[in-house]
Amino acid sequence: MKSIASRTLCPLLAAFFVLSPLAFALPSNSGTDPASSVQGPAGAVWKRFRYDADKFSVEFPAEPQAKPNDGNTGTRYFTSLENDSFAYFVEKAELPADLKKTADEVFEGYVNGAAVGTNSKIKSQKPISLSGHPGREFVLESDTLVMQFRLYLLNKTLYQVLVVASKSMASRAEADRFLNSFEFLK
Repeated sequence: MKSIASRTLCPLLAAFFVLSPLAFALPSNSGTDPASSVQGPAGAVWKRFRYDADKFSVEFPAEPQAKPNDGNTGTRYFTSLENDSFAYFVEKAELPADLKKTADEVFEGYVNGAAVGTNSKIKSQKPISLSGHPGREFVLESDTLVMQFRLYLLNKTLYQVLVVASKSMASRAEADRFLNSFEFLK
């Protein structure tokens, strides 16, 4: 049986590539920030990881993996817990320099493509921002999964922060813990 990560992310990224002409960033080295370690749900220990080359840090509830994405054009940072009932992802996509879309158009294309690609319904969405950069938060729901996203646009770079959980295990508090930990590096 496929893990929640592969069942969800493969069609999600396929839809993303069809609807948005994006290429994912090259891999970067990661490291932990030992100053940030907090006990999480079900015994998970949350630690902050810095990705200097990709200009962000985030707290994961377990050691994240960095692997090439489905198109082998970049790196995906992710981990899963509770027998693959939870999965946590961060990806960074470089938008084409000549892209003529507004931030709202980029976000709308991503939200709609993700819903179609995962055969999910859009349950909610709202504009957000982080450090003065525009963003979009949205929730998708399928028959078996809940996917909570935050997208941020920093110049021509799109950051995607995502928690996927089986419906029976979905916890807004757990998702918020991960989503709220995402920060841009200065």
